[in-house]
Amino acid sequence: MRISPPHDHFLQLTTKENLGRSSGIILQKEALSIMKTVEAQSSRENIEAGHLFRPTDANFEKLKMDRETAFDQMWELIDYGLATQLFEIKYDADIGELRLVTFLVGLPSGMPLEEPYKLLIGRSTEHIYQFIQNKRTLTEDTWRNVLNQLADIDYKEDGPGDELDRLLDPKQFPLQPSSEMLKRSRGLIIDELAAEAKVIVLPHIGFYYLPESEAAHFLNIANEYLMTKVEPFAKAFDSEIRLALDRLFSPGTGDVEINEIEIIRAKVDTLYSFKETLKEHGFYSFIHNLKKVTEIAVKFAEVEKRKEVDRLLKVYMKMLDSQFDFDSRLLRINLEKDDEHNLVIVDLLRKNPKVLSAEWHDADSKIAVFVNNNQNNIKEINSLIYQNYRFTTEHILYLKAILELNEKELKPIFKDEEFVKTYGKNLQAVYFNYIPWFYKLFYFLGITPIVNSGYAKAKSILTFLQMDRQFLYQKRRENFFKKKLREREERLEKEKKQQLKKALVSALSDAYFKKNCLPSVDWLGMNYPAFSAEKLEKMIPDFAFLSTTGKSIKPHSVILFPNSPEFESFNKDLKDLLNQWIRGEVDPPKEDPELFVQIRNLL
Repeated sequence: MRISPPHDHFLQLTTKENLGRSSGIILQKEALSIMKTVEAQSSRENIEAGHLFRPTDANFEKLKMDRETAFDQMWELIDYGLATQLFEIKYDADIGELRLVTFLVGLPSGMPLEEPYKLLIGRSTEHIYQFIQNKRTLTEDTWRNVLNQLADIDYKEDGPGDELDRLLDPKQFPLQPSSEMLKRSRGLIIDELAAEAKVIVLPHIGFYYLPESEAAHFLNIANEYLMTKVEPFAKAFDSEIRLALDRLFSPGTGDVEINEIEIIRAKVDTLYSFKETLKEHGFYSFIHNLKKVTEIAVKFAEVEKRKEVDRLLKVYMKMLDSQFDFDSRLLRINLEKDDEHNLVIVDLLRKNPKVLSAEWHDADSKIAVFVNNNQNNIKEINSLIYQNYRFTTEHILYLKAILELNEKELKPIFKDEEFVKTYGKNLQAVYFNYIPWFYKLFYFLGITPIVNSGYAKAKSILTFLQMDRQFLYQKRRENFFKKKLREREERLEKEKKQQLKKALVSALSDAYFKKNCLPSVDWLGMNYPAFSAEKLEKMIPDFAFLSTTGKSIKPHSVILFPNSPEFESFNKDLKDLLNQWIRGEVDPPKEDPELFVQIRNLL
């Protein structure tokens, strides 16, 4: 059996005939036997079905050939460029594992070799995706470990190995495969996996499936590292990045309703626009993967919002169809209510051809009014107002707004004498509220011209009142947005403090339990630039973190978790670790052992 590996020509294959003509080489009987089988199975149908020649003992037996001879002849076929090794990665759902299936392939009839190769790569990617989806769901612990690596300024795409590193190990193939084939195959599969919206691809570390419903949670965890490591480092090494980030959400700017996801998204998008700079400084992978998580979180939030809006819209449409509830049939929605869903629903109702709408300014709020676009329905509403609400409410003014704004569409309704008569009586009851009392006397005396002039006066008063209320509405909206802006800034500041608290806890955990070192003020500043001595001096009393030097923060001060029930498990683990350091069971940091005792006594 040959010892040296064959020269695998990968996709640059030839045929027996061309080989004979160009070099005069004639295959031996055994090689010819394998080649004929390979050629027969390298058809379009077999390639699409995955029924290619597999170099297995069972197939060698069918060829009446021992394993050593078969491998020797395959070596020859590969070396001559008559065949190449390709593969398909398959997922066995029963045992939850991936396996590599290798094939020996010749030039297929009717199609270039590139096509079956890409077909096999595509199928392999699908199987790997199924595996990731079922067996590699991202967990919080895994995500934090990943972020620790990605947020490291010295990060390189190097690690314990991903699934492809194991599967595409040359030792997994019967004969030494083409290095070009392995490199290209890995690249194509990784590119296809990276294109999957819910797959986090970390070359040589692992591939992970990100459930949509968890994306926002993982995004908030990543934000701890973004705030404390990546963002400060990025600002430090590029002034343009610093200016771009500082311009985001500066006081007095931006959407007052912006949420945490949108804030992170804006930061990530800004940083991503400097991707070449990030690549130079080792943070591109962090931002690239965070961008994917952000997009999933945003999309999921939008889908959930759309579901809620659709649900509420169905409720409102059902209300408009009600035959028994007057307030549902003449639907009013307060446009000044602080509810983002309301504004979306109002817009959808306005665009619905089955619904008529208008606006009216009440004394203290702006109202959107809706009715079903059905003239019989409007007639019934008019009658109900006459029967039940004529003297106790001004509901007829809402209906008046609908009729006037949709005059062309509702023109036929005014040919109904009964409707017009009832409508007039409804308006009359309201108009008398806006003109002097003696107009009622003229009405009872039947002095129509004077009464009509009173009605005109009432209409004029109502028109000017609407204009005045519109002005007051604008003032209220200005004050509302100013208040919301203040609240947003206060909320952002509060959320930032909470994020920093979480990030400091994460940094302390990283130091004590992963890096086996003491998180001094100096260490935190070097590894987490957001935690300057000044920042820590403010945070420690705010959140009751402990320091080995008390309230006075020094460069050598070691920071500890707060002594509170929330951090009981952290402190227990830390005390156990300190005891192990003191007893020499675990290699301790190069510090004075007395310091370990001091820290333990503080817990």
